[in-house]
Amino acid sequence: MAQASDSIRFILNDSEIVLSDVAPTSTLLDFLRLERRLTGTKEGCAEGDCGACTVLVGRL
Repeated sequence: MAQASDSIRFILNDSEIVLSDVAPTSTLLDFLRLERRLTGTKEGCAEGDCGACTVLVGRL
């Protein structure tokens, strides 16, 4: 699969997700809850202060 350098790639439940043309106002929480229907992921303050929406960024 060809991937643009401006895409976002991550692993979600053992599947690789590749997103491109993501709006700068989009959140991972919205993607998980609205697009993937993973409603077990709860929304906290949505401001980044409480840490509920913290994401670990790394390399395999």
